[in-house]
Amino acid sequence: MGRASFSHAIVQFSNLNTSADEAAYRAVETLERVILDHVPKTLAEAAAMLDVVIPEVMAGGRADGRDVKALRSIRDLLGAHPI
Repeated sequence: MGRASFSHAIVQFSNLNTSADEAAYRAVETLERVILDHVPKTLAEAAAMLDVVIPEVMAGGRADGRDVKALRSIRDLLGAHPI
């Protein structure tokens, strides 16, 4: 998945996340997978991923482990940028 797919998923996720119908729920699930499977290249991408990861972790975490995988990807990016 390229950067365009990730950026598009972030925008769509923000728009659909407020809807409560079944079709929107399925779309949000798909977008979450795209976002959480992404390997961030920039700090902005990492922050956008955290906007999705944090609510998942607060709700008890995902059964598929994508939230943990995303956190590891974010950690790896941050570790590559010395303070």
